[in-house]
Amino acid sequence: MGKLNIVMTGGTSGFGGITAKELINNPHTRVFLGNRNKEIQGAEHIPLNLNSLENVRSFVSEITKKIKPKKIQVLICNAGLNHPDINSRTVDGFEMTFAVNHLAHFYLLRLLMPYLDTNARIIMTTSGTHDPSENAMVAPPKHANAIWLAYPEKDKTLDEKMTINAQRAYSSSKLCTILTIRHLVSTAEAKQNNWQCIAYDPGATPGTGLLQKGTLFMRLAWQVFTIPILRKRMLPKSNSIQDAGITLAYLALGKVEVPAANIYVALRAGKITFPLPSKLAQNDTLMQELWRDSEQLLLETKFILK
Repeated sequence: MGKLNIVMTGGTSGFGGITAKELINNPHTRVFLGNRNKEIQGAEHIPLNLNSLENVRSFVSEITKKIKPKKIQVLICNAGLNHPDINSRTVDGFEMTFAVNHLAHFYLLRLLMPYLDTNARIIMTTSGTHDPSENAMVAPPKHANAIWLAYPEKDKTLDEKMTINAQRAYSSSKLCTILTIRHLVSTAEAKQNNWQCIAYDPGATPGTGLLQKGTLFMRLAWQVFTIPILRKRMLPKSNSIQDAGITLAYLALGKVEVPAANIYVALRAGKITFPLPSKLAQNDTLMQELWRDSEQLLLETKFILK
């Protein structure tokens, strides 16, 4: 049995760090981690800064050199952030949260598609915040318009409160993740190669670095909820970092039986569930427009898709 080539972002901290260690400890894997600073023993580290599309392209170039003549069996897009405002821009001029959570990973996916093996697994981390029915502590998205999300000054639906706009930037980026996975499933490449495409929702997972740029109160609360008895009482559907990380690893290794028709896997109170995503996430028109507009944003900044 040959080793699985696994490429992962967001694998050096939070529940992603637990996922990476679980994958590294499997004797049948070769794990490539995109990272900026921290490293995990046993993985092959390649510099990756998702704030820069040029850096994404360099990362892909290095990955493809290392795997030749073989291919990638598992791609995990797990890195993400939740910026406290919508004023910050990447080096390419896009709003930070949207660019890191969606556009950079979309570009990474598009560049790596020719290198994905038959029966490959593609897993992208999403969030229950995309769905208003979850009643999350984050404002749900109003749309998945890639142009408006990339350039908030064009968005006609902005709220008067910056905190609400920042929350929507995050939840909208996670809606984009599900729409991206849904469209990927419909592509000729996915069908011909029998790819398994999954949007993984780890649920509320206190203790991760997701709120590291949030208010002091939010950061403290996020840490307090790591105490199991408080987490289960105050956030009954939430999960421990350990559970979220191990579940992602099991998905990557094919240890979770996902029904053929499902692309959305959500962890709730430590249990794997297969709910339907939000109504917006099921909208085929939005799905097609997001893919098209994301490609257009890349082309406008001269990042061709090959």
